[in-house]
Amino acid sequence: MRRILAATLFAATMGLAGSASAQTIDSKTFNVVGTWNFLTNYQVLEKPFFETELPKLSDGKLKGNVKALNELNLKGTELLRLLKQGVFDMVFALPIYVEDGGAIIEALDIAGVARDYKMAKDISEIWLPEMQKVMKEKHNAIILGTHTWPEQDFYCRGDVKSVEDLKGKKVRVQGTSQSDLVAALGGTGVTIAFAEVVPALEKGVVDCGITGTMPAYKAKWPEVTNSLFRMPVGFTAGFLVANLTMWNKLSPDTQALIQKAAKDLEDRSWKSTQLETEDGVFCTTGTGKCPAGEPGKLKLNLPSEADFKARDKALNDVVLKNWAKRCGAECAAKWNDLIGKKYGLNAKAD
Repeated sequence: MRRILAATLFAATMGLAGSASAQTIDSKTFNVVGTWNFLTNYQVLEKPFFETELPKLSDGKLKGNVKALNELNLKGTELLRLLKQGVFDMVFALPIYVEDGGAIIEALDIAGVARDYKMAKDISEIWLPEMQKVMKEKHNAIILGTHTWPEQDFYCRGDVKSVEDLKGKKVRVQGTSQSDLVAALGGTGVTIAFAEVVPALEKGVVDCGITGTMPAYKAKWPEVTNSLFRMPVGFTAGFLVANLTMWNKLSPDTQALIQKAAKDLEDRSWKSTQLETEDGVFCTTGTGKCPAGEPGKLKLNLPSEADFKARDKALNDVVLKNWAKRCGAECAAKWNDLIGKKYGLNAKAD
C-alpha cells in the first residue's frame, strides 16, 4: 500500500535527535489514546510512533502504552477531560471532541472551507496559536502536532449524484459545521458515533453518511450504501495533544526530541493521507486497484459545477455565519484577518 510505504519514511527521521544522550533524555512511558484501531491512522502512524519510533529516537528512554479509543470504549468528548485530570498523558483528538472553547478549535476544519490538502494544512498552521491558547487555558494541554484523514465525502443509500439528491435526506455528520452545511443543502444532519453508522445506514435511520474515503471502506460502509457522491466537505484535521502538567515536568531535551518527532509525524500524516484518499475511492467503488482488499461496487458520482456553486453558497450564506455566532465577534474577526482575507472568505454573523 502506498500509504504504508509513505509511513515507513520515518526511518529518515532517525537523524532528528541524533544519538540521544541518556543523561538528558527522561525515562518515561506515556499513557496514550489513539483513534480507531481498525483504521490506517492508528495502525501506521499513531501506534508505531509511540511503540517503535520514540523508543528508537531516545535509545529506549521514551515509549508509549497506546490504546485505541474504541478499545477503551470511550466517547471522544471524554478524552480532553481525562487528559486534563492526568488519566492520560497524550491523546489523538478531533475538533468535535472539544466542548469548552470548541468553536475556536472547530475553525481548524470548518465544513466546506478547505478545497484541498494544501489549503487545509495551511489553515492548520495559521490557526495553531489560537488553538494553543484554548488548549492551555481550558484544558491544561499543549498541541504537539496536527494530523489529518482522507477526504470527507457523501456515502449514500440509493443513487445520490448531485446536491439536489441530498434534499430531504438524513445525513450522518460529525460536527456542527457539517450539520449546517447539510441543512443549507436541504438535508438534515444527524450526529451518530462512527461505530454506530453502519447499522444506522442499514436500518434506514440515516440515508447518507459523511466520512473519509478509506475509513468508509475499512468500516464496511460499502456493504450498506449504493453510491459515493464525491463532493468534498473537509479533511477532518485533528491533533496530538499532551497534558501540560506532565509536559512541563519533562526536561528541555526530552521536550525538544518529542516536538521534532511529532512534527515529522505531522508531515507524514498530511502527505500519506492524500495517497489514501484515492485508494479509498478505488476501494469503495472498484474504479481502480484497491491495495487494502476486495473492492466495493459503489457507483461513483462526481459533482457538477452547479454542485460546487451550491456548496460555496451554503458555506458563505449559512456555515460561516453560524460558526461566527458560535465563536463570537472577536474570534471571527481574527479568523477573517488570518484566513478569510487570504482565501476570499468572510465569517460574519448577521
